[in-house]
Amino acid sequence: RSNGCIVSSNIAPSTSTVSVTQNRTFAWAYEGMPYFKPYEIFAPETSNAVMSAILFYDLNDAGSAGNPETKLNNPNELFKYGGFHGGTWRCAYEVDSIGEASVFIYFGRLAMPYVGIVAVVGVAVGAKLTGMF
Repeated sequence: RSNGCIVSSNIAPSTSTVSVTQNRTFAWAYEGMPYFKPYEIFAPETSNAVMSAILFYDLNDAGSAGNPETKLNNPNELFKYGGFHGGTWRCAYEVDSIGEASVFIYFGRLAMPYVGIVAVVGVAVGAKLTGMF
């Protein structure tokens, strides 16, 4: 921008790519993060499409923040206007502070049917032992 060139420098959201989710801990945390609104984990196709659209906008629209003709109060505003952050900038929690809780939520969701079955069996056994049946 300072040399009169159009730039495009945008921040992509958390995306469940193969390279990220091959780490099981990341995959588990990504499954639980949407419970911490407004976090959202995007599919690779979604991130690719939106980031491409932002790139084309930056390169072709005279009003984009990447255009040197557009006045910015601070150079970091370039990221402000092109941010597709998936809620990271608006959430009350930092990503690294909710990782363990996200994994716990994920496994809790997986265990829910089994907890129900164990509860029903426990009630049946308790009823049998107390002579209710």
